[in-house]
Amino acid sequence: MRRILLGLAAALLAFLAGRAIVRAIVSDETKIRWLVEDMRDGFDRTRMDPILVAFAEGFRDETSGADRQDLREALAYLFLTAKDPRTKAFPYRVEVEISKITIDASSPDSPTADCDLGARFFDLSEGQDELTWEIAISSRWTRGEYGWRIASTRYETRSGRMLR
Repeated sequence: MRRILLGLAAALLAFLAGRAIVRAIVSDETKIRWLVEDMRDGFDRTRMDPILVAFAEGFRDETSGADRQDLREALAYLFLTAKDPRTKAFPYRVEVEISKITIDASSPDSPTADCDLGARFFDLSEGQDELTWEIAISSRWTRGEYGWRIASTRYETRSGRMLR
C-alpha cells in the first residue's frame, strides 16, 4: 500500500513538474491564447475567476469606461440572474475567435501585446441556439509579475444586443 501511495505521489509530482515546464517554455502568443480559452470556458460554466484573472488591476474598457470592478459586478449579475425559464440553467454560451496577436518585446522588462478577437454570444434558452450578440474586441495586454493580463479593451457591436 505504501509503495502505491509513493508511486501515485511521484506520478502527481512528475505531472505538475511537466506542466510547469511546458507552461514556462511555450510562446507568449500561446499563453495569451490559453488565457482567452480559459475565459471562454469560465463564461460557459458561469465561473468568474477564470475570466477575472486575465484582467489587470488597472483594466479599463475604452468603449464603455468600465473597469475591472464594473466587469466583476456585471458578470455576477448576469451569472446570478440569467436563467433559462424551462431548465433554470445559464442560457448563454460564447464562441471566441482570435484573429491576430502581436507581441511587442522591444522593452524586455515590460512587453505588451495586441490581440484582436471576435466573440459571439448565443442564447440557448428554450432549446434554441440563436446568435444574440456579436462583437469585435481589440485588447492591449501587458506582461508583469503574474504573467499576461488585459490592460485595456475596445469593442464594437457587429450585430445583436448586449446580454442582459
